[in-house]
Amino acid sequence: MKKLIVILKYVAPYWIAALLSVISNLLVALFSVISFTMVIPILGLLFSTQQFVSDLLPFKISAQLVQHNFNYYLGQIVENKGHLNALMFIILIVLIFTILKNVFLYISKSLIIHIRTNVVQDIRNELMSKILDFDLSYFSDQRRGDIISKMIVDVKEIEMSIISSLEMIFKDPILITVYLYALFFMSTKLTLIVIIIFPVSALVIGIVGKNLKKDTFRGQERIGALIGMLEEALSGIKIIKAFSAEKFIENRFKDQNTYFSNLFSKVWRRRILINPVMDIIATISILMIVWFGGKIVLSGEGISSQLFIGYLAVFTQVIAPSKSLSSGYYNILKGIASFDRINTILIHQFKIKNEPDAKILENFNKRIEFRNVEFTYENEDESVIKNVNFTIEKGQTVTIVGKSGSGKSTIVDLLPRFFDPDSGNILIDDVPIKNYDINSLRKLIGYVNQEPILFNDTISNNILYGKPSSSKDQLIEVAKKAYAYDFIMEKESGFEYQLGEDGGKLSLGEKQRISIARALLKDSPIMILDEATSALDYNSELIVRKAIKELTQNRTTVIIAHRLSTVRKADKILVLNQGRIVEQGRHEELLELDGYYKELFDLELA
Repeated sequence: MKKLIVILKYVAPYWIAALLSVISNLLVALFSVISFTMVIPILGLLFSTQQFVSDLLPFKISAQLVQHNFNYYLGQIVENKGHLNALMFIILIVLIFTILKNVFLYISKSLIIHIRTNVVQDIRNELMSKILDFDLSYFSDQRRGDIISKMIVDVKEIEMSIISSLEMIFKDPILITVYLYALFFMSTKLTLIVIIIFPVSALVIGIVGKNLKKDTFRGQERIGALIGMLEEALSGIKIIKAFSAEKFIENRFKDQNTYFSNLFSKVWRRRILINPVMDIIATISILMIVWFGGKIVLSGEGISSQLFIGYLAVFTQVIAPSKSLSSGYYNILKGIASFDRINTILIHQFKIKNEPDAKILENFNKRIEFRNVEFTYENEDESVIKNVNFTIEKGQTVTIVGKSGSGKSTIVDLLPRFFDPDSGNILIDDVPIKNYDINSLRKLIGYVNQEPILFNDTISNNILYGKPSSSKDQLIEVAKKAYAYDFIMEKESGFEYQLGEDGGKLSLGEKQRISIARALLKDSPIMILDEATSALDYNSELIVRKAIKELTQNRTTVIIAHRLSTVRKADKILVLNQGRIVEQGRHEELLELDGYYKELFDLELA
């Protein structure tokens, strides 16, 4: 119940629509009861058993008074215009109230759709906002397919749960209450039999749905695994084909898919069982009422035959909302199972967040300093960075070198606070970066990765990620500086050329120049380069090096170097070995030391 209340909290902003839905459903129930009870005077007229009254009572809210006054007016029509006109009068009443019932039913359902779509939109927006704010460590521990599944599949299940919940709260109880009131008014004795039957059906539904939530939760997890496998297969399709691994991947997917299908077959079999169970219960209920009601009618004591038929007509209307309540119960169980999964995102606590008194970092004026910094990744025992100390003065170009896994990328990830160190401090202009607002800190840092990251969008939009408010002239200017303008204009639609998934329509060199243009447009005073030329052919490397020269001009630059031949002109080289800075200095100074750097340099030349 607590989880259902949490889900329904998303409905709170739309309380006016919810209230109007309640009013509409109340009117639907009233008009429906009136329409179906009209069968009583119709039968009375046809069989000449309708009783009329000679006096009109003053108006007050009372079912008995409405019935009394209706009989008075109907008697007046019979007396003045005959039975046939009275029958037409009742038919018109049924038609009018049926139209009104369906008008308000449409209004009610439209209001539910309004609430439903907006609530789902709000949940997805909140999830996206949370995910974009998460620390990078969260994505190391989570499968992308599972995150996508939570955003799409689980939210869809919650949507169905909300619909059921809204109908259960705003529609079905209202309909059942009004119908039961009408039934009590017609025959208290028969209605008590109906009330006894309801708890029996609820007990049956509870038994059938006992394990539904648990099975649904497992099923949703399997959907995440399936989406993850599909996403990996599509991303790595070239490798799969190159290694002729199609059959291996296909068999893995089939195994997961078979388990998922079997599990959800079990869930759906249990779910569809509710309709035949409810039909059997409804049939038994009607037969019991026919039996007991028939005895009362035939005994000549209590209710008339026409009132009994009217009673049956109204009772049949109780069955539909009762079934809806039962189906809603199942949907709610599935929705709660899905909410448990997305709640892992909603309740996740950020580790990287602003301090209460965080300052806006307007400019970078002096230096960057790492002071006794240590860092260990989650679920790892050994520190990746160990007692790291160094300083980068404004305007310097500093290169970080070392073997794979020595901690080069981790050091540059600590600077924009993608992670926070376990101990020690990172300072900009002598102030710990934890004291700065995160967004203002990251605005001062530009990035060019070893593997350029582009989005399935136009060239212009990929560059504008650096500064969305830029003009077309600024876009052209940075494209020229990045040596990208010529190849962009050769494309059929120029800057509006669609790049495809991961920028797949461009060569690696072209991708890199687009990412350099993006960094140029951002115009950050601090630039981080993850050896942007290491994977390029000779001609592409020459062009990209020219673009990088434009990018690093008059900026403080940190370069992760994979080839030592590229570091000779650096103002300072930091040499890492197993997370520690073992040497630092200029290229010539480090060669003279004849230490670890010299060893790495000789290995590359060998």
